Order: sequence, then structure tokens, then C-alpha cells
Amino acid sequence: MSWGRRDFIRRFSAMFGGSVAAAIPGIGAAVPTAAASAKIAENSGIFAEDVGRMKFDLVVVGGGIAGTTAAISAARHGVKVALVHERSMLGGNSSSEVKLYPENNSGHQPWIKESGIHDEFHVEERVRNHIPYREGTMNCHWDLVLYEWAVREPNLTLLLNTHVHRVRMLDAKTIQSVYCIQLGTEKSLLLEARLFVDATGDGVLAYRAGAEFRWGRESRREYGEALAPAEPNEEVMGNTLFFRAADTGAPVPFKRPEWAVEFADEQSLPGRNHGYIEGGYWWIEIGAPFHPTRDNNQIVHEGLRQLLGVWDHIKNKGDHGAANYGLEFVGFWPYKRECRRILGDFVLTQQHVQDPQSLPDAVAYGPWGIDIHVQGGILNRREEPYPPPGRDENWEALGTMPYGIPLRALYSRNIENLMMAGRPISGSYIAFASSRVLSTGCIVGQAVGLAAALCRKYQTQPREVAQKHAPECQQILLREDAFIPGVVNEDPDDLARHARASASSSVILEFPPGNESVEMRMPLAQIFPVSLRRLDRVELLLESKVSQDVNVRLGLRDAPHVWDFRQTKDLGDANAVVPAGHRGWVVFDIKTAVRPERLYYVYTSAHEGVFWQMFRETDEDLANRCPVGVAPASRPGPARWRPFTGGRSFCMRLTPEMAPFASQNVVRGTSRPDQWTNIWISDTRQGLPAWLQLEWPRPIAFNTVQVTFDTNANRRVVLPLFRYPECVRDYRLECKRGGRWEVIVETKDNYFRRRVHTFARVKSNALRLEIEHTNGVPSARVYEMRVYNEDSRQNA
Repeated sequence: MSWGRRDFIRRFSAMFGGSVAAAIPGIGAAVPTAAASAKIAENSGIFAEDVGRMKFDLVVVGGGIAGTTAAISAARHGVKVALVHERSMLGGNSSSEVKLYPENNSGHQPWIKESGIHDEFHVEERVRNHIPYREGTMNCHWDLVLYEWAVREPNLTLLLNTHVHRVRMLDAKTIQSVYCIQLGTEKSLLLEARLFVDATGDGVLAYRAGAEFRWGRESRREYGEALAPAEPNEEVMGNTLFFRAADTGAPVPFKRPEWAVEFADEQSLPGRNHGYIEGGYWWIEIGAPFHPTRDNNQIVHEGLRQLLGVWDHIKNKGDHGAANYGLEFVGFWPYKRECRRILGDFVLTQQHVQDPQSLPDAVAYGPWGIDIHVQGGILNRREEPYPPPGRDENWEALGTMPYGIPLRALYSRNIENLMMAGRPISGSYIAFASSRVLSTGCIVGQAVGLAAALCRKYQTQPREVAQKHAPECQQILLREDAFIPGVVNEDPDDLARHARASASSSVILEFPPGNESVEMRMPLAQIFPVSLRRLDRVELLLESKVSQDVNVRLGLRDAPHVWDFRQTKDLGDANAVVPAGHRGWVVFDIKTAVRPERLYYVYTSAHEGVFWQMFRETDEDLANRCPVGVAPASRPGPARWRPFTGGRSFCMRLTPEMAPFASQNVVRGTSRPDQWTNIWISDTRQGLPAWLQLEWPRPIAFNTVQVTFDTNANRRVVLPLFRYPECVRDYRLECKRGGRWEVIVETKDNYFRRRVHTFARVKSNALRLEIEHTNGVPSARVYEMRVYNEDSRQNA
């Protein structure tokens, strides 16, 4: 530090009572006392008559996807929220200013695409947007959806262009207020609240409040993590700048600036795919020796040097099909990966994300692989940008499976009224490498917002909510279409739980014909639903390209979840011979007694030259044709099974025939595949209309019906102007009175997954959902129906 800066700090400190550590980034994490903060207000002109003082129940600092969702979630439960964001549009890393698209996690695990508020954002943005959903292509439509969802909440006050630069503490454990400067209006604001959420991405609010945090990598011995270094270090990932390019229809020249880097050939970009030239790239990442926070401005300049060099390579170093393309956007605000990790009462570790167990206060989940980039990013030209978790050689070490994120990891352990959403949640560096992604941050945000509402309801702090009210938090989240692995609907006010369901028809389990094949050079497996008490025969569609007969063994095991292949005990097995050159069905007489309405998996031995036929969904066939609750996998290492994602299933036939998509699934308690299929699907052969009915032994009073439709939890769709074809479009709700059906709700042109209908109270012993049309498929698909008499239920 120069003497000039020291002199400035001394003078500034004297002016403000000797406590400026929280005001000057990088000077430590000291907390100003209440008396010192009051002196600031008295002595500084900007904190005298010019300050705007506002009181809220909750202040959320950071308007990225996590903070925006947290604010909306809390506001929907009556919490008076201020959402404070220092940029001019919401979305943070996902905004059009940065352009990282919030990938859903179904590229890493099956049937795991985010629901809840995240699905609201995604579905609406895809309906409106004429541009594909990829990195570098995020535009104003995403910004507008987030903005619209925020401003339509009457309990939410949106403060854009507002920078939080000081924290005022009530005592060493409690934040009292935050001081803000709002750019453009020249206003200064003092925001006071009982509860605060750090959704800044960097953990800035927590840092300035004196919260305990971690930076960099812990040692292997601290949490017993195999992937951690022997000694702690500050090796962290870098920041990225994105670009957007457009085809102009005519040649567009590009001359590399003298100050930009040159990438003369393909060898200068090892492992950095640049085949898609309309937007990119996450790997234009500037890492060590730059610090991702302190050196942000230098990173921007270095990122521009590298980005323009990459564009020069695409335009001028070989034929990349870019002759008619011109740059229309270059990022000047980088996408950050790293952050301070705020320590909570629970710390997620490698063991939690790779071998998850049930957690009593789980309120969200993460399924991303352990994704650690190489030091330096693009500055390190000797190595690929990162070891992809999904590759055969990496999966055993870096693969994960869906894991619960507990509420105890979402609040500070030493600042009692501070919660976290997004990147700064409580985790080791190895766990952070999985949980840091945008979509996981979004679903965490929904949980944090609800937890804040429960704090208000019970006049308590987050720690007590985790200790005493976690089941209530879980049940409300499920009602609002969030998902928590292994947690089911136990809402005592849901009248549908006591109903008998019936339907016009239901489809049987059928596997679509194959359009590709997978070699059995390693063991292969597939999870599938079994609706009966016996499994007699399994047939696999196999092809042999070897010149001799091959004996293949097939084992059968339990599958606790639709992604969980951890069971190692065989319930049954069978052998079959695949003749040389054979292509067709191969019969395995498994003959095993099983429990009905459960998931199981079969697995094969490894045989080079033998192929199992597989179906893969394509952009030309957008409907979800993979059977719900089916998940194929391979085992590239000694123990960890890796699922095939993106809408795939192996070709199988089962005897006896299974019917796992019956009407009663809609009241089983889960609104997606987890421990069962949990969906009703009408018979395609009978077409539409179709109906689904709930009946009670005697008439009941109700005034609210919630329906959860299908927006394909198994596959990310990035197409423009897109509506999920599985989703029901036109429908009506009817109740039976006096022996006749009466319409109580009629809806046209729906494309959302979750719909809640409130109406004048009716009394009936039967409720029917009549489905006229979907957005594309010839069958009706419903995950869940709930029924409430709202006067009997107290909201948070």
C-alpha cells in the first residue's frame, strides 16, 4: 500500500470515528460499532438530510438469479423485501450484460431439471425469445422476465443501480442496516431490516458484516476430501468475458487490434471448442496470476485481449464459416466463478455431493459435477480448460449425484440475521465446485426466501427455523413446486391426499425404438419402474459384431431414486447367449419377486463388440419420448455409475407388462420422478380429450386446486419461441353437484408447469380435470393435483 493511500485512510477514519475497515475493501473484516455508525450519519453530508431511510422485513443484496428468486419467494409470503442490485438489470451472471445462460442440471443427471420459480423464468423466456438459449446469447428477454416477475410483487421494492458500501451493526452478531449509493439518482439510502440475504456472488455483505468465511482450497485433512490439496492454498478459478456475433449475410472484415493476443493455429487453443460461433465462450477465462476480485479491472482488459484474439482466430485463421459474421456484443463485465464461502452451521463437502445421505433440513439440491478449472484459464495454453466431470476417465473422481442442500448451510454461523443464496453458501472448495452454478443458486434462493418468511412468522432467526421449522419449510417448498430429493407431500391441509383417483385411460410402459447404439465395453445399466410383484423376463435389443457367441450376464438391483445406482446386492440374475453376428432381442429369464411401485435397475457385464440399442431424443422430435422414471447409465470406473442424459433410454421389453403411469400417481406426494414415476399419462392411442378425476367418500368444501403439468424434467431445451409439447394447453376443472358436472375453472393457452386456481368455495365429492389439448403431444400428462379449503390453512 502506498503512503498516499495510508494517509487517505487515516483522514477518512478520523472523519468517521476511526472505523472504516468495512468501507474500504481489502482492509479486513472489522465491524463498525453502532456509535461509530451514528457518528458517520452525523458528520457526513451524504448521511445527513440527503439520506433516504427505509425499513423492511428483509433486505436481499444482489439481484442475480439467486437473489431475485429469494426476494420473489419471500415477497409471495407477505414479507416486505428490498432487492438491492448494483447493475441496471437483474440476472447477474445470467443477464444480457454478462450472457452466461443458466443451464439446467439435466445435462448432468436424469429427471432433475429445476422447477419452482426457476421453471417459471425459463418457460416464459423460451416462449418469448427468438434467440437460442446458449452462452453468449442471453438478451433483453431474459432481463425483462426477471424484471417483470420482480416488479409485479407488491411486497417487493426493487432498487437497481444501487451499491451497498457500508454495513451498520447492532452488535457483533446482528446487522442493523446497510448504507447504499444509488447511481443515476444521486441518492444515498439507509436500509434497515430484521433479516438480510447475501446474494452478491462475492459474499460482500457477509464480509463487511464480519461473517466467518473461507477463500481458496482447504487442506485434505480438514474435511477428509480426496480431491483437496495436501495443504491449503489460494488456487482458484478465473473470470470470463463473453461475446455475441451475428450473420450479416455479407462478408465482414475483422482486423485484430495490436494490443490483442494472437492465436495462430488450432494447437494454440487446446481443448477449447469454438465450433459454435454465434456466442461464447466460458473458456475465455482469466485466472492466475490475477485475483478474481481485487484485479477485476485488469481481468477485463486481459479478457478483452484474449477475446479479440479468439475472434481473430475464428475470422482469419482458417475456415470457421465466419466470413459473414460480425461482432455485435463484447462483454465488459466478467462472469465470476469464485467467492468468499460464508461458513454456516453445516459445511457441504465432497462426501455430501458424491455420496449423499438424507438431511433433516434439506431445502434444495445440487446435481452438477465437481467442476474445477485449471489454473490461469486461457492464459494456461498447455492444458485443456478443465477436466470435464462427465468424461469416462474423470467420472469416478469428479462425478456426483443429486444431493440435498440443508438450511444449516444457508445462514452465517456467527452473524445471526444473515442468510446466503447463490455462490457464497457454506461449503468446502470441492463442494463449492459443484454447488456454484446458476441454476442451483436459483433453487437455493427460493428456499432462502421462504426461510426468511418463516423467520418473520415465528419472530426468530434462521438457525431456529432450521432446528424447529424445517419440515414446515420443506412442505411449503413442495407445494410451490420446488423439489427436495426424497421428501414427499405430507401437507395435512391437502385434501387430495385422501382422494381416490381415476382416469379415462393410462399408458403402459413401452420403450421407444433405438436410433443409436452403445458398445458394452464397460458395464451398462438402466433404471425402470416395476408396477407388479414379479419380474419374469427382461429382453434387451442387442447387436453383436464379434465372430463368436458371447455369454452376457444380467443382474437386477433396487434403485432408491431414479438416479441412484449405489445398491450392490443382486436381487436376481440371468445369463443369455448372444450369437455371433446377432441383431435382435435377447431374452433373460430373471424370474424374481419384487415389490410393486418401486424402481429397479438391470446391469450387464462388459463385452467389447456387443452393442445395446438406445433411443435418443432429437431437436426434430421435441416431445419427451423416453419413459418417465427410466434412466440409462454406464460404469466407466470401478464403482460410480454415470447416467446418460439429454433424453435417452436403452431398448428393453419386460414381462409381465408394466403400468407405472396410473392416475393414483397424482396424489402420491411427489411432482416429478424420484422414488417412483409420480405421473399420470393418458393412453396415446385414445388421444384427447382425456380426464382425470378425484373422488372422496363424502362431499368436502374446497376453493383452491393446484395442478402440476409436465415441462420435461429430463432434458434441457434451448430452442427459440419454444413451448414444451408435453404441457397441457387447454383444460377445465369441474365439480360434481346434484349428479351433474359443473365447470368451475376454464383455461386456454397454458404453457406453465404449475397452475393454482382459486374460486368461490364449492362442496362436492368429486373433482374432474378435463384436458382438451396439449402444446403438441397426443396424450395428457399430470404430475400432481392438490386441493385446499384455504381458510383451513395458514400461510407463512
